[in-house]
Amino acid sequence: MAFTFSLKAQDSIDSTQIYLRNAYILDFQTDAFRIGNILIENEMISKINYGKSSIDKEGMLNYNLENRYLIPGLIDGHVHLGTDPSGEDNLEVTKDRLNYLLLNGVTTVRDMAGDARYLSYLSRLALLDEIPAPDIYFSALFAGESFFKDQRIAAASKGIETGQAPFMRAINSSSDLNLVIAEAKGTGATGIKIYADLDASEVRKIVAAAHKQNMKVWAHATVFPAKPSEVCAAGVDVVSHATLLAWEGENNVPTDATLRYSKQVDYDIDNPVFAELMETLRRNNTILDATVNVYGNNSKDTTVFQKGIALTKLAYKKKVRIGVGTDMSLNDLTAVAPIFQEMNTLQREVGMKPIDIIRAATMVNAEEIGKENQIGSIEEGKNANIVVLRLNPLTDIDNCSNIEYVIKNGKVYTRE
Repeated sequence: MAFTFSLKAQDSIDSTQIYLRNAYILDFQTDAFRIGNILIENEMISKINYGKSSIDKEGMLNYNLENRYLIPGLIDGHVHLGTDPSGEDNLEVTKDRLNYLLLNGVTTVRDMAGDARYLSYLSRLALLDEIPAPDIYFSALFAGESFFKDQRIAAASKGIETGQAPFMRAINSSSDLNLVIAEAKGTGATGIKIYADLDASEVRKIVAAAHKQNMKVWAHATVFPAKPSEVCAAGVDVVSHATLLAWEGENNVPTDATLRYSKQVDYDIDNPVFAELMETLRRNNTILDATVNVYGNNSKDTTVFQKGIALTKLAYKKKVRIGVGTDMSLNDLTAVAPIFQEMNTLQREVGMKPIDIIRAATMVNAEEIGKENQIGSIEEGKNANIVVLRLNPLTDIDNCSNIEYVIKNGKVYTRE
């Protein structure tokens, strides 16, 4: 299924100017919908007037959106688009996946490790709207040398010596962090992803060097052997995978991340170390990219999924900021979109309120990539990234999938 531009057969239309009137607009200041009208000019929200309007704007695309609900464009904070560009992630397949994401209201994604050469090219196409796709922000992966036996690395850095690609870098005690981070930044990456097999002191050094060059730092919740509290104390901006927070309760953390799901027996959500960990996350303003649903779909051991649910519940209770990331396969483009599956799980299993889930999938995720001043909410001066819904998502988060239009960078898309 493809997108098409929704243009009206009308003379002298300026398609860079769009007027949306009489819509219910989500206002994060009040956490409620307010009836209002939005003027979009040159990809931006130039004016919002609250109250009803009965008059179209001459020379513009006009949409009377009575009884429609407007939320910010959704942001999937954890995708993988470029693991194997020469194989299963080839260009034709990836374009279809990007089209599918946009079709489902996702106007921005954060890619969490792939071939930066490929992702940079896709990012340009998406940013310029040369293909129907979310805007793409991506990472450069750093890990200890022992991690680079992972077969995914060879596919994602094909043509470059394993561990030496600027976007897939093996780190050791002799690494010149200022240099390798500068090289990672030169690929177009927004952040450094700290994956695995690094101790706490190494994590701290990477974070300090990356922040010095204005790079975001994203990490697995446990980096092995660095525990979650140590990863958070190092100053990372985002930690991924709530289930990995369970390692905070273990005395001995493996040095090899391939063992990350090896221990289940000693886990106890009532262990006070977890409440202390959540307070550390909250105090440090660290975002939790929970990715809970992927373990429900893919894990043979349901305890991995249940740990993620319980720890995300605790994080929500302790007012840790939670983002929405999926980390799920995009092989079945007829399935319910991964972002809706994740949002459903956050409501049904974790108990998050719909308004908090929408905020997590928009404002919080915009902060993950450092773009909170450009995207993430419907405000004057921000990019015109808007999803037009037929039903109220504050009564049930599943209504986020009942989409009529998707507006991305001021262009209106509808289903063909």
